[in-house]
Amino acid sequence: MINPRSDDGSAYLAIALAIVPRDLIASIVAVHGIYENGHETWTEDILWLRDLFPYQRYNVRVLVYQYDAEAFSSPGDGSADRILPFANSLVAELYADRHFADALKRPIIFICHGFGGLLVKRALALSSTKRAQAVVHLRSVFISTYAIVFLGTPHNGVRKESLLLRHQHSRVDRPGPSQFVLNLLRGSEMLQEITDQFAPLMKRFAIYNIWEQKKTQVGEVSTYIVEKDSAAPPWDEVEGCGIYATHDDLIKFSDVHDHGYRVVLEALARYIATAPALIAIRWSKDMEALEHERQLEAEDLMRPPLRYLTSEGESKPNRNEWFIIPRCSSSYFTGRRLHAEIIREKLGLISQLNEANQHRICVILGMGGAGKTQFCLRYAEDNKSRYWGVFWIDASSEENAENDFASLGQQMGKGATFTGGLHWLSQCAKPWLLVIDNADDIEMDVAKYFPVGGSGHILITTRNPGAEIYATVGNIRFRGMDPEDAVSLLLKTAFSEDESPSPLSDTRQTAQKIASELGYLALALAHAGTTIRRNIYTLEMYLRHYLGHRKEMITSRSISTADEANIITTWEIPFQRIASRKTLEYRDAVELFHICAFMHFDSIPEAVFQRPWHSIETRRRPQDSSGLVQLEPEWDEGSKFRLRTALSILYNYSIIDHDSKKGTVSMHQVVQRWAKDRLSEADQKRWLSATVAVLAKCISPLLEASGQRFRRLLLPHIEACLRELKALYGQTGPTSMERAVEIERFAWVFAENGLWMRARTYQLDVLNFRTKKLGRFHPHTIQAKRSLAQSNSSLFDMKPCLLAQRHILYTHWWVRSSFADYMTWPPWKPNHVPYCITLSDLTFSLWIAGEFDWSKRAGESAVKGLMKRLGPDDPLTLTAMFNLARTYRHLCDQRASRALLVEVLRKRKRLFGSDHIDTLWTRSELAMSLCVAKERLPVAERLLLNVVAAKKKLLGEEHAYTLWSMNHLAKVLTTRWRPHEAIAILEKIIPIVSRTLGDTHPGMSMTKANLTQAYVRAKRWGEAETLLNEVLEAIPEDHPDSIVAMFGRVYVQTAMGRINEAEAAADYLKILDVIAERNFFSADNPRTLAVAEQLSLIYMKQERWNELEAVKAKYPGLNPSGEQQFNIWLV
Repeated sequence: MINPRSDDGSAYLAIALAIVPRDLIASIVAVHGIYENGHETWTEDILWLRDLFPYQRYNVRVLVYQYDAEAFSSPGDGSADRILPFANSLVAELYADRHFADALKRPIIFICHGFGGLLVKRALALSSTKRAQAVVHLRSVFISTYAIVFLGTPHNGVRKESLLLRHQHSRVDRPGPSQFVLNLLRGSEMLQEITDQFAPLMKRFAIYNIWEQKKTQVGEVSTYIVEKDSAAPPWDEVEGCGIYATHDDLIKFSDVHDHGYRVVLEALARYIATAPALIAIRWSKDMEALEHERQLEAEDLMRPPLRYLTSEGESKPNRNEWFIIPRCSSSYFTGRRLHAEIIREKLGLISQLNEANQHRICVILGMGGAGKTQFCLRYAEDNKSRYWGVFWIDASSEENAENDFASLGQQMGKGATFTGGLHWLSQCAKPWLLVIDNADDIEMDVAKYFPVGGSGHILITTRNPGAEIYATVGNIRFRGMDPEDAVSLLLKTAFSEDESPSPLSDTRQTAQKIASELGYLALALAHAGTTIRRNIYTLEMYLRHYLGHRKEMITSRSISTADEANIITTWEIPFQRIASRKTLEYRDAVELFHICAFMHFDSIPEAVFQRPWHSIETRRRPQDSSGLVQLEPEWDEGSKFRLRTALSILYNYSIIDHDSKKGTVSMHQVVQRWAKDRLSEADQKRWLSATVAVLAKCISPLLEASGQRFRRLLLPHIEACLRELKALYGQTGPTSMERAVEIERFAWVFAENGLWMRARTYQLDVLNFRTKKLGRFHPHTIQAKRSLAQSNSSLFDMKPCLLAQRHILYTHWWVRSSFADYMTWPPWKPNHVPYCITLSDLTFSLWIAGEFDWSKRAGESAVKGLMKRLGPDDPLTLTAMFNLARTYRHLCDQRASRALLVEVLRKRKRLFGSDHIDTLWTRSELAMSLCVAKERLPVAERLLLNVVAAKKKLLGEEHAYTLWSMNHLAKVLTTRWRPHEAIAILEKIIPIVSRTLGDTHPGMSMTKANLTQAYVRAKRWGEAETLLNEVLEAIPEDHPDSIVAMFGRVYVQTAMGRINEAEAAADYLKILDVIAERNFFSADNPRTLAVAEQLSLIYMKQERWNELEAVKAKYPGLNPSGEQQFNIWLV
């Protein structure tokens, strides 16, 4: 007979037995699932726990636990946290029953169906924590539990289809499943929390997982409610078996021969037989451990209290000098005060920094929309005065993280490179706070974004639980807000201060139900509040309409968790209202939003929309569109008003964040992802094409210096579009002529910012596409090849660069734009502009490659042709003159070089200004011309000091071009016999070159060669020899610079006494043979003469007059007096 103790839904149903309770050897506790009750769950024709199971033979007591499942399935009554009080009730009621039966140490065997298994896992985890003296009695449930039989328990959650089918099968009259039921979806935080708490306890229990093998059918739909991989995860040392039954019938048996019944009976019988002995031992060991803890607690109470000293640093006034965050926190931000206190305590006092040379890192975990980013924004604002600097890195992708560090490096004058920004922060000894936001990618190595040293506090926000490994002071998990804070946030966003309801009103109770259904998620609450404020729905109507929308949203393939469903539903409601309105301003808002959806979600510059709206091709929009994309070219007051109105609509509906002071637009990641996913594939491609076109139109083909900073802001948005192109089309390469133009412009921005490898990848795609579609000789194909050659040149990959430029030259020789271009005389020496521009490019590339004679020939032809066609003042002519001047310098024609440089400098200063990068290059080369000629060296030094200072300001201290000019400055100092100053500069920049360019980059060889010269002047022979050996290994044998290194090694080894004069003479002869064999230099070239001069000096000293006369005859440019005339280091 079944004797229910109460009818309120929270009671035991104890099966009455004829056996005296104290003689029983075990208790079996059955716990039902959701949408069920204690009696019907285990009953088909009979209640098998009473009428079928032989409890008398096994001498056990059977209890059926019943709880109010309605609380979980009713909207507004259940939330992710509601399981805890029910788990607490299970432990408390079970303890009470066992206490009055004098059976606290009797073994317990749980048998659970569906959600009941999750409830038992949470209850056992709760019971295991009860160690304090006041509650230790509740620990008895945990100690006494021997085994658990899970029947269809969704350990890993259920699929959306199963959840909706189960809701439909339950026949409840509700618009959709409750928030708590949604938390049974796969991947939910509630399930993960239960798993994390139960995992350390599993080894203590015998566990049997049983899964359904028959699908549940409702109407025409059939599915497994709980799939096998969820009902029976691959746990170690755990039993498992499938039963051919539906989820509901899995626990209903009517006959002793039922296959499922026999499986369950065998397991229970085995557990009953082995449980008593093991539980007795467990009780003994646990009591000993608790007694030991009590002794330790007593000893602690006897110790005197510690006195904590307050750090003087904490009371200092505002120390902040740098505060670089993407935007301000929301004015509606509410709550999280306790979390802020916990994190501040974890991070510790500022004065404690650097003690262990380790950063204090706290990881903030939570699902999207939990408010992690807003919390960090507010935490940074509230604690700004504690830190010398506060910095923010967007780690949503590696490219974005590196771009943010590059921007930091640029702001700090170190150069717009990832390593520059990271190194600068590593060198900061003052206390700083670094927020690494959205580090969600499980493949990302977040540690590479930690600066070296221990001067900082770091906050990492992530949805990836695996990121906990980076924490040095612990982590904190964000779930929903505190219920009261959540209600306050909802009401604050829904009502003005004058309309705010009283704490005891019905309005607040309604708000409590809404907040519960939204999972207490900050982002969802803010969206819901805005919807109510905009009168789309009243507070009273919102919940029912919301549940209906959420049921529709949950069926989307892109929504996988309850939190995502909550956020997306609260966003979808106001967006549908915007989209349903047909007025121009609302259509503008929709178009603007769709374009934002395909950019990076944060810091979208307003200027992006101010430039190209009118230029988006009409073929990509409906022909009758009158939206923003059809605006006229003039950016007039009407256009400005339309943009402001569209932004205002989206902002007022909480669709976007708009920072009018910074002129940027931002969206939440979850919302942006849904904004794309809600579109059909065709619409996604259409709007992505529009977005790509918008960005490309922002990039001028002239790449004016005035727009460089703006173009750098486009990098994360270009990266976002390229990722979407890869996702939608399977490639980032062009698929149309228009797309080729757009990708080409994106590559220009990469190249402009020193990302030449990235630029080269996309330029190669564009070149291959145009070659295939247009042919090798089409002007657009040639343009793509020229851009690719320039990137190869910047990467010092000279072979493909020269091959491409020679092909371009050959093409321009044959293909000319007009008939007049063919009429030049002689016809084999054309001078039309494209041909001469290519000659100018070749002049530079041949100079880099060390082919100085060919560089001179190309440069002279380029200058002559451009002078005739464009005139002496055209920037292209000036570039050709500059390239030729550099070649003249390396051919030691200093007079010709200086004449060109003086003219170019004068005109570039007039055209571009003194601090333009082209002007700075000219000043730097002019200084080197003076240095090589050993003329006006103080002037050369002043020129280079000014150039270095200007490049540091313009490009950053660690930019490759700045490092180049610092090499030039060191060379001048060495020439002025101040080698120690030169050594200080070069030794400082060598690690920078290594970090930014790499040890194998030609810039490293140049820097080491210059440092070698300074070491020689300082007579630090050993260091000079070591560097020369490294330089010789790095420089290709077919490059003229190898001659300088070979000469230097002989010179140094002679000075060190490593070789005698005879051996040195032999080595110098070998070098002269190499020069002649490879035709590096002519016999009158100063480099050749410098080697011959050293050889003649040795012959003279050894009185080898015949050999001396032979050398002088072969190299007539030698000084007849025998004095040293040439310095190979300078030329």
